[in-house]
Amino acid sequence: MEISYQNIWIKNNQQMKKEELPPDFIEQGISLYEVLRVIQGVPLFLEQHLERLKNSAKLTNLDLPLNDNEISQRLQELINSNQVENGNIKFAINYPAPGKPADFYAYFVEHDYPSQDVYRQGVKTVLVHVERPNPNAKVDRADYRKTVDEAKLKTGSYEALLVDREGKVSEGGRSNLFMVKGDVVYTAPADKVLKGITRQMVLAACKNQGYQVAEKEISLEEMFNMDAIFISSTSPKVLPVSQVDDKIINSGSNKVIQDIMTGYDAIIDDYVKSHKL
Repeated sequence: MEISYQNIWIKNNQQMKKEELPPDFIEQGISLYEVLRVIQGVPLFLEQHLERLKNSAKLTNLDLPLNDNEISQRLQELINSNQVENGNIKFAINYPAPGKPADFYAYFVEHDYPSQDVYRQGVKTVLVHVERPNPNAKVDRADYRKTVDEAKLKTGSYEALLVDREGKVSEGGRSNLFMVKGDVVYTAPADKVLKGITRQMVLAACKNQGYQVAEKEISLEEMFNMDAIFISSTSPKVLPVSQVDDKIINSGSNKVIQDIMTGYDAIIDDYVKSHKL
């Protein structure tokens, strides 16, 4: 269910009241969407999010009704109107039905930023045997979200890790997945997963910190032989994994992960400083 967590949200070029956001609009027709983090009033990595939105439109054969500048202006209007310094924004292009015009929605959504204790200890995850039909396109699918959310709720897990029909573990339900063996960082090939914006920056952080990245498909057996595992996404940034199903993994103290966390935070700091109005 879609909820605006601030008093003002935007539909097309109009400011709307919180209670006017339709809770199920995103499930009507097709919805392309992005979720980005706002830090010090700056929409983080906006350029990359806009590129991914255009790629999703291309993969689904849909035309975007707005250009980059128009979307950027409306997101800044949303931030300024709500006077928000830090939070998460979801913006979506909803195509309600063939032949009907697409609508633009932008609103602040609930966020969960892990505490320092969680970063030190890591989080629990659960394995889910499910695949996304088009992993490179960020398209909202109610059935997929339901499967992932039910598995997390049932097991009290922070995230679900997706396993495909060949027994390969590729990504999280709402995150990208990385594994560490020695000084090498492993992650699934780009064509097998959603090309997360945080994932892009994690790869840059690995390079900046001097770590080799190997993109390859990883089996469950290989994953359980790794030294450490972490996930990445908008809210948690770089987050160690302490458990997969019943398997305990001591990722929080892994030096490689700690270095990547430091490197990722440095990339954020540089971006915010260079885009601060």
